[in-house]
Amino acid sequence: MINNGHIQSIWNTLTHSGQGEFEYQLISRETIPFLNIGYNSIGQRCLILELPPSFDKSFREIEKQNLSLKFFPGEKCLCILLNEEYFKDLFDDLILSVYNKIYQISSPEKYSQEFINHFIKWSAFFENKTYGALSPQEVKGLFGELVYLKELLLTPDIDVDEILRSWKGPYNEVHDFIFDFKDFEVKTVSDTENYVRVSSEFQMECQNGKELFLSVITLSNNDNGKNIKDLINEIRIINYENGGDNSFFLNALLQKGISISNMDLYDRFRFKIVNLTCYDCNKDNFPKLISEKIPCEICKVTYNLQLNLIDNFITFKKEF
Repeated sequence: MINNGHIQSIWNTLTHSGQGEFEYQLISRETIPFLNIGYNSIGQRCLILELPPSFDKSFREIEKQNLSLKFFPGEKCLCILLNEEYFKDLFDDLILSVYNKIYQISSPEKYSQEFINHFIKWSAFFENKTYGALSPQEVKGLFGELVYLKELLLTPDIDVDEILRSWKGPYNEVHDFIFDFKDFEVKTVSDTENYVRVSSEFQMECQNGKELFLSVITLSNNDNGKNIKDLINEIRIINYENGGDNSFFLNALLQKGISISNMDLYDRFRFKIVNLTCYDCNKDNFPKLISEKIPCEICKVTYNLQLNLIDNFITFKKEF
């Protein structure tokens, strides 16, 4: 499987000779399409898809903020160009995503269209957009969800993309992680707190007969701890080392206003991960307020759940 290390080894051997438009190298001889990475004559990183001489089709060029799609009819190739070197690590993620999607496709019509589709989908991740800043509490909550996402991704024999698609917290779904047969609600607390805040009568409610688990991440403020950027980069590495599509992950982050270009805004928020505790919410005597047991005249329920009183519902605990 092609991974980030393989891509880096190619970049390390490439330099532009000054002759011709491109200096490039084939990513792998095992692919059906000829997919290459390289530099153009002005030093921009490129992802180059060679097309068969007999493939008679032209393509329109597309210019985005830090990414461009160009067609070179003479060289018979489609090319994605990185216009801003700052995004070079993200560009490697794009390369791996394109490779994993098209490397076994034999139809030029299909693999060229997938190449263009990936450019369009990924171009939003390369933009320098301004988002409203997250509050300290929102930063802590997002950090906790990222901790739990990483733990799920480290589970042996899992489908990475299924895990990434399950993360629904940034989309404001009823639960933070939604699977076919079980859901997980993630709460993040400080090591000085002994309760979690339940923000609605639906948050502790099982949906469509599925199991529900409450996962509590305990953190302590620590100047030498990790920040959001650290976790994002760790998760990206796990994803592409296991053939995952980072676009699912990056799109979820954008829902919270987090992009590669603005992660540094939250560097000062650093935490030490203390532990992860999982509770079974499916038992009849688990303490919770849910919509079907609340009079219809009452709505928008919020309450605190005392963690020290529900130890008998613990199904899993991990110390960090």
